[in-house]
Amino acid sequence: MDTDHGVILGVTVTPGDVHDSVPYLDHLEQIHRNVFPIQAATADAAYDFPLAHRVLEEQGISFCVRPQPSADSTKAEFKRDAFSYDAEKDVYHCPNGKELRVKGLYRSASGVYWEYWADRGDCQSCPSREKCLSENDKRGARKLLDTYFRPTVRRHLARQNEPDYLAALRKRQIWCEGTFAAQKWGHNLTRVLRRGLEAAEDHCLLSATALNLKRMIRCMG
Repeated sequence: MDTDHGVILGVTVTPGDVHDSVPYLDHLEQIHRNVFPIQAATADAAYDFPLAHRVLEEQGISFCVRPQPSADSTKAEFKRDAFSYDAEKDVYHCPNGKELRVKGLYRSASGVYWEYWADRGDCQSCPSREKCLSENDKRGARKLLDTYFRPTVRRHLARQNEPDYLAALRKRQIWCEGTFAAQKWGHNLTRVLRRGLEAAEDHCLLSATALNLKRMIRCMG
């Protein structure tokens, strides 16, 4: 969506079990190449994933995104925020002052991550071992994962309190959320009444076309 006039630039319809972030980069690239060059993109926390930061930076697009809330599923008492990162040495320090060093890359469906491991001997003799390792931990040493695209992510999120960054998030709140509400209320998009992905896409495209015509007429005076 164009935040100058609220014109919808593209629509992507997916099955309900596809996460919002999956089509995001392809959708943005199609607009960037075929509609007009994007200078800045803004999105909510669902789109705060490392690859988006990296790809948009490579495309020269400023990325203003609401940060994803940190989720730590570790059952141990010491969570990730108890560890401090030393950028000069590229190591993490645990609450007991010991280092966690890079051991390699870990790949999963959600991305590529650096693995930082503590020395097993340090963990075995640590007085805080019970707070740092869960009872079911068979590895005997604490591990942390950090995204492969960490420098890019930190560069973008370091700007999150700057005026232009906050202004971009406010524009998204006004135009995107406002448009979603208008489509649900006025175009029956709270639920899709026809079956099938193609029928759902027709419904969404007709809604976008109707809104765009109204907004283009308004822009033309």
